[in-house]
Amino acid sequence: MDTSQFRHQPFYFKLACILFILISLVYIVTLSKDILSPLIFSCLFSILLLPMANLFERKTRLPRSGASMLSVLIFLASIALILYIIGAQASKLGKDWPQFEEQLGKSIGTIQQWITDTFNINANKQLHYVHTATGKIMDSGTTVIGTTLLSLSSVLLFFVFTFIYTFFFLLYRKLILKFLESVFLEENKIMVHDIIEQIQYIIRKYITGLFIQMGIVAAIVFVAFWALGIKYALLLAMITALINIIPYIGIFIALVISTLVKTVARQYVI
Repeated sequence: MDTSQFRHQPFYFKLACILFILISLVYIVTLSKDILSPLIFSCLFSILLLPMANLFERKTRLPRSGASMLSVLIFLASIALILYIIGAQASKLGKDWPQFEEQLGKSIGTIQQWITDTFNINANKQLHYVHTATGKIMDSGTTVIGTTLLSLSSVLLFFVFTFIYTFFFLLYRKLILKFLESVFLEENKIMVHDIIEQIQYIIRKYITGLFIQMGIVAAIVFVAFWALGIKYALLLAMITALINIIPYIGIFIALVISTLVKTVARQYVI
């Protein structure tokens, strides 16, 4: 059936065809999410690193493979540096774990008293509910551990394939651009090229703006916590900046984490 014949079909037939195509696309995307997810992220990272790779090619006369690899390695080193700083701060936080346990015990006692006063549930019933829930968790402990290990391995594979795809996107960017242009008619190639350039520019500006926003949030939180005398100001600032990427609820999650840490660390000074 050509386009002219399709246009003359009844509305319900055209609607059914469109719905069938949309459902099929959603089903295919759902099945292939493990492959598409690293491809999408690697495409975004390659667009972000494209100016750096071009700079290395022009200024240092590196081959495209070397410039692409160097750009990816610099990006990986930046992520590793951030993770190292967070890990170093978290290790300091672990040294004060006895104080956390003491404060956690006081907080649990306060919560139990509030539940008793508000819902008229005594401490024995509360402990019974806690022991029942703990028993169910322990019964399914093997499944939980297996799922956790599988999730960790999936995350590691996700990052490995993401950066491998990023390298190949940077390496074969000219071929990918030619392929996208070849899909359209000859007279539309210039317009297609301009549209692709605009899309890259918008995506690059968005990601850059996101990183700038994270830096601003981290700086503001660090200065505020440092002024209040919070011991783990840098750690909380970085966690807040990272979690703030999550739309709407990210800042509230960071607020809860910061409140829990500050409750214990408020008596310390940097």
